[in-house]
Amino acid sequence: MFNEVLTPTLRILFFRAGPQDFPYAIGIRPALLLLAATANALVFGQVLPLSMAIGIAVAMIGGMALVVRWTLRLRNLTARFQQTFDSLLATTLLLTLATVIPFSQIAPQLLELTKNPEAMKNAEAIKLPTLPVLLMNLLNFWNFAVTAHIFRHAANVPMWVGFVIGFVAAGVMLFIGVVGGTFVGALFGAPVS
Repeated sequence: MFNEVLTPTLRILFFRAGPQDFPYAIGIRPALLLLAATANALVFGQVLPLSMAIGIAVAMIGGMALVVRWTLRLRNLTARFQQTFDSLLATTLLLTLATVIPFSQIAPQLLELTKNPEAMKNAEAIKLPTLPVLLMNLLNFWNFAVTAHIFRHAANVPMWVGFVIGFVAAGVMLFIGVVGGTFVGALFGAPVS
């Protein structure tokens, strides 16, 4: 089962396949959901309380599902939801895991900035490590391009429309993630500022 998921995921990551090439198997969804939420929580947990990091991770996955469902319903292609959503989960999982180490090198400086917001007024005082920042930007752009590629195939639209859908998806996921994460964090005692 692992190979059946990994091979098409890697092919999608390198733009050699689309979501239609992802296995249509309901049994892989729970594992993908758990792993994707864990990967996101590993990244966010480096700078946020654990409850808030988990809340954001789960809310972002819910936001992704919402955008996929909405997009495919608008195009009258709801039968493609499973493969589209699962391929987005799998590709995002791998690219998010790739950001864990670079983000761990940036996280201490980000935490220091939250403790001393006055330091943000002096741009020269902010020293983030160049290579991890560059690597994270490249991985985030790659993730965005893969998301656009998946939406392009799933919705039968040109690539530029896939990018527009990707922007909408990112906005919805960010909004739902922040609201959901803040709510869950407040619910479980994380400080809200």
